Amino acid sequence: MLPPLGSVLLLGYLTTLAPWLRALGTTGLAVYVGGFGLLGGFALLPTYAAALLGGWAFGDWQGLPAALLGFLIAAVINYAWAGRTAAGHVDQLLAERPRWRAVRHGLVGRSAWKSLLVVTLVRIPPNSPFALANMVMAGARVPIGPYMAGTVIGLAPRTAVAVAAGARLSALDFSQRGALGSAVLAIAVAVAALAMLGWLGRRALDAALAEPGAGEDNSGGPADSGAP
Repeated sequence: MLPPLGSVLLLGYLTTLAPWLRALGTTGLAVYVGGFGLLGGFALLPTYAAALLGGWAFGDWQGLPAALLGFLIAAVINYAWAGRTAAGHVDQLLAERPRWRAVRHGLVGRSAWKSLLVVTLVRIPPNSPFALANMVMAGARVPIGPYMAGTVIGLAPRTAVAVAAGARLSALDFSQRGALGSAVLAIAVAVAALAMLGWLGRRALDAALAEPGAGEDNSGGPADSGAP
C-alpha cells in the first residue's frame, strides 16, 4: 500500500521537488541520495519514481550514480532489517511463489561468484519487486559483498532507463507545440527498453537456475505471477 501512495505523492510534487533539489547543488544530491536510501530501505518509496526524480533533478550524468547509490543504501537497510524481522513473512510469501523458492535455493550455499550472478540476474527484470528480492536474499544469507555488487550491476540498466526518461521529460517545455508528442515518445521508448531488459533478464535467470543443483521448483507447479 505505502509504495504506490509514495509514488503518487512523489510524482505529484515532481516539478516542485526537482528544481528545489537542483538549486541546492551538492547538498541537494546528498538529500536525494539519503532520502532515497532511507525511504526505499523501509519500503516507503517506489524505486522507479525515485529514479525518475533523479533524472529530472540532476540529469543523466549525476542522476544515474545518485540513484544507484540511493538504491544501494536502501538495499543494505532492507537486507539488515529483513534478515532479523521478516523471516516468517518471507516463508509465507515463498510458499505461494515457487519461482522465488527456486531463486532462494539457487542462492543458498553458493560460491561468491555464483551468488553475484544470481543476484545480478534477479535485479535486471523491471518488474522484479525490490523489497521482496531483498527479503529473499537476506533469508538465503547471501554474503553482503555479492549482494551489494549484484544489486548495483543488475539495477544499473533499468535505473539508467528511468533516469534518462526523467532527464528527457524535464527538458520539455509543455507550453510549446509538439512537447506532448515528445513526452509520449520518450515514455514509449523507456517502456520498450524496460520490456526488452525484462525478457533478457528472465531468460538469463532461467538458464542460471536450470543448472544442476541451482534451484528447485523451476518447472512444474503453479505459475508465479511476479518476477523474476
